[in-house]
Amino acid sequence: MDYRIEKLETFKIAGFAIHSTNAWLKGMRDCPAFWKKIIKEEKNEQLVPLINRKPFGLLGASVYNVDSTDPKKFDYYIAAATTQETPAGMSDYTVPAMTWAVFPCTRKTSGKTQMAIVKNWAPTSDYILLNTGYASGKMTSAAPDLEVYGMGDDVEIWVPVKEKSEG
Repeated sequence: MDYRIEKLETFKIAGFAIHSTNAWLKGMRDCPAFWKKIIKEEKNEQLVPLINRKPFGLLGASVYNVDSTDPKKFDYYIAAATTQETPAGMSDYTVPAMTWAVFPCTRKTSGKTQMAIVKNWAPTSDYILLNTGYASGKMTSAAPDLEVYGMGDDVEIWVPVKEKSEG
Protein backbone atom coordinates (compact mmCIF):
# COMPACT_ATOMS: atom_id res chain seq x y z
CA MET A 1 0.00 0.00 0.00
CA ASP A 2 1.16 3.48 -0.81
CA TYR A 3 1.63 5.61 2.31
CA ARG A 4 3.77 8.30 3.90
CA ILE A 5 4.55 9.21 7.48
CA GLU A 6 3.67 12.67 8.86
CA LYS A 7 4.57 14.03 12.28
CA LEU A 8 2.33 16.84 13.50
CA GLU A 9 2.35 18.86 16.68
CA THR A 10 -0.91 19.37 18.58
CA PHE A 11 -3.55 21.06 16.44
CA LYS A 12 -7.17 22.13 16.68
CA ILE A 13 -10.05 21.07 14.50
CA ALA A 14 -13.24 23.13 14.38
CA GLY A 15 -16.54 22.15 12.83
CA PHE A 16 -19.72 20.21 13.42
CA ALA A 17 -19.99 17.11 15.61
CA ILE A 18 -22.37 14.26 16.36
CA HIS A 19 -22.31 11.54 18.99
CA SER A 20 -22.55 7.97 17.72
CA THR A 21 -21.71 4.39 18.61
CA ASN A 22 -20.10 1.38 17.01
CA ALA A 23 -22.86 -0.77 18.53
CA TRP A 24 -24.91 -2.46 15.79
CA LEU A 25 -22.70 -0.67 13.20
CA LYS A 26 -24.70 2.49 13.89
CA GLY A 27 -21.69 4.74 13.24
CA MET A 28 -21.41 3.38 9.71
CA ARG A 29 -24.90 4.76 9.07
CA ASP A 30 -24.65 7.93 11.17
CA CYS A 31 -21.46 9.35 9.63
CA PRO A 32 -22.53 9.24 5.94
CA ALA A 33 -25.97 10.62 6.92
CA PHE A 34 -24.24 13.44 8.82
CA TRP A 35 -22.16 14.32 5.73
CA LYS A 36 -25.34 14.43 3.61
CA LYS A 37 -27.00 16.74 6.14
CA ILE A 38 -23.98 19.09 6.37
CA ILE A 39 -23.68 19.29 2.57
CA LYS A 40 -27.45 19.73 2.06
CA GLU A 41 -27.43 22.61 4.57
CA GLU A 42 -24.24 23.96 2.91
CA LYS A 43 -22.48 24.02 6.27
CA ASN A 44 -19.39 22.53 4.61
CA GLU A 45 -18.95 25.94 2.94
CA GLN A 46 -18.54 27.49 6.41
CA LEU A 47 -15.56 25.20 7.05
CA VAL A 48 -13.51 25.99 3.94
CA PRO A 49 -12.33 29.46 5.13
CA LEU A 50 -11.10 27.87 8.39
CA ILE A 51 -8.62 25.53 6.66
CA ASN A 52 -5.17 27.00 7.27
CA ARG A 53 -2.91 24.17 8.43
CA LYS A 54 -2.16 20.47 7.92
CA PRO A 55 -3.99 18.30 7.27
CA PHE A 56 -5.43 20.47 4.51
CA GLY A 57 -8.98 19.63 3.43
CA LEU A 58 -12.35 18.91 4.99
CA LEU A 59 -11.91 16.40 7.78
CA GLY A 60 -13.98 13.52 8.97
CA ALA A 61 -12.57 12.85 12.45
CA SER A 62 -13.56 9.86 14.59
CA VAL A 63 -12.79 10.72 18.21
CA TYR A 64 -12.98 7.58 20.34
CA ASN A 65 -13.13 7.00 24.11
CA VAL A 66 -15.55 9.85 24.73
CA ASP A 67 -17.48 7.80 27.33
CA SER A 68 -15.48 5.96 29.98
CA THR A 69 -18.38 3.55 30.54
CA ASP A 70 -18.85 2.58 26.88
CA PRO A 71 -15.83 2.13 24.57
CA LYS A 72 -18.14 1.84 21.55
CA LYS A 73 -19.28 5.47 21.79
CA PHE A 74 -17.47 8.09 19.73
CA ASP A 75 -17.81 11.62 18.44
CA TYR A 76 -17.57 12.31 14.73
CA TYR A 77 -16.51 15.73 13.48
CA ILE A 78 -16.84 17.24 10.05
CA ALA A 79 -14.26 19.92 10.50
CA ALA A 80 -11.19 21.85 9.41
CA ALA A 81 -7.71 21.96 10.91
CA THR A 82 -7.32 25.57 11.93
CA THR A 83 -5.52 28.14 14.05
CA GLN A 84 -8.52 30.46 13.86
CA GLU A 85 -11.11 31.12 16.56
CA THR A 86 -13.88 28.50 16.61
CA PRO A 87 -17.00 30.13 15.12
CA ALA A 88 -20.23 30.27 17.11
CA GLY A 89 -22.35 27.17 16.53
CA MET A 90 -19.32 24.95 15.93
CA SER A 91 -17.41 22.59 18.22
CA ASP A 92 -13.68 22.10 18.46
CA TYR A 93 -11.31 19.37 19.52
CA THR A 94 -7.58 19.41 20.20
CA VAL A 95 -5.75 16.62 18.37
CA PRO A 96 -2.62 15.51 20.26
CA ALA A 97 0.88 15.64 18.78
CA MET A 98 1.23 12.41 16.86
CA THR A 99 2.92 10.40 14.14
CA TRP A 100 0.48 9.52 11.38
CA ALA A 101 0.51 6.96 8.59
CA VAL A 102 -1.22 8.65 5.64
CA PHE A 103 -2.83 6.59 2.88
CA PRO A 104 -3.97 8.30 -0.34
CA CYS A 105 -7.14 6.95 -1.91
CA THR A 106 -10.38 8.15 -3.48
CA ARG A 107 -13.87 8.68 -2.13
CA LYS A 108 -14.91 5.40 -3.75
CA THR A 109 -12.01 3.40 -2.26
CA SER A 110 -11.77 5.01 1.19
CA GLY A 111 -13.76 2.28 2.97
CA LYS A 112 -11.70 -0.49 1.37
CA THR A 113 -8.51 1.43 2.17
CA GLN A 114 -9.48 1.70 5.85
CA MET A 115 -10.09 -2.06 6.00
CA ALA A 116 -6.81 -2.81 4.20
CA ILE A 117 -4.87 -0.63 6.65
CA VAL A 118 -6.08 -2.68 9.60
CA LYS A 119 -6.09 -6.13 7.98
CA ASN A 120 -3.14 -6.01 5.56
CA TRP A 121 -0.83 -3.06 6.17
CA ALA A 122 -0.61 -2.97 9.98
CA PRO A 123 0.40 -6.62 10.55
CA THR A 124 3.35 -6.39 8.13
CA SER A 125 4.49 -2.77 8.48
CA ASP A 126 7.20 -1.24 10.67
CA TYR A 127 4.44 0.62 12.55
CA ILE A 128 1.87 -0.21 15.21
CA LEU A 129 -1.64 1.23 14.98
CA LEU A 130 -2.30 3.21 18.16
CA ASN A 131 -6.05 2.78 17.83
CA THR A 132 -7.36 -0.73 18.44
CA GLY A 133 -10.72 -2.46 18.68
CA TYR A 134 -11.86 -2.00 15.09
CA ALA A 135 -13.25 -5.54 14.83
CA SER A 136 -15.18 -5.41 18.12
CA GLY A 137 -16.08 -1.72 17.98
CA LYS A 138 -14.69 -1.36 21.53
CA MET A 139 -12.08 1.25 20.78
CA THR A 140 -8.89 2.10 22.58
CA SER A 141 -7.47 5.23 21.04
CA ALA A 142 -4.45 7.54 21.15
CA ALA A 143 -5.83 10.06 18.64
CA PRO A 144 -8.68 10.35 16.13
CA ASP A 145 -8.76 8.49 12.86
CA LEU A 146 -8.98 11.12 10.12
CA GLU A 147 -10.43 11.16 6.64
CA VAL A 148 -9.03 14.16 4.76
CA TYR A 149 -11.12 15.21 1.77
CA GLY A 150 -9.10 17.24 -0.71
CA MET A 151 -9.87 18.57 -4.15
CA GLY A 152 -12.08 16.50 -6.42
CA ASP A 153 -12.06 12.83 -5.56
CA ASP A 154 -8.81 12.90 -3.51
CA VAL A 155 -8.99 11.47 0.00
CA GLU A 156 -6.33 10.58 2.54
CA ILE A 157 -6.81 8.29 5.52
CA TRP A 158 -4.67 9.39 8.51
CA VAL A 159 -4.15 6.86 11.31
CA PRO A 160 -2.06 7.40 14.46
CA VAL A 161 0.97 5.10 14.65
CA LYS A 162 4.29 4.50 16.34
CA GLU A 163 7.31 2.61 15.08
CA LYS A 164 7.51 -1.00 16.24
CA SER A 165 11.09 -0.33 17.33
CA GLU A 166 9.71 2.21 19.87
CA GLY A 167 8.17 -0.70 21.77
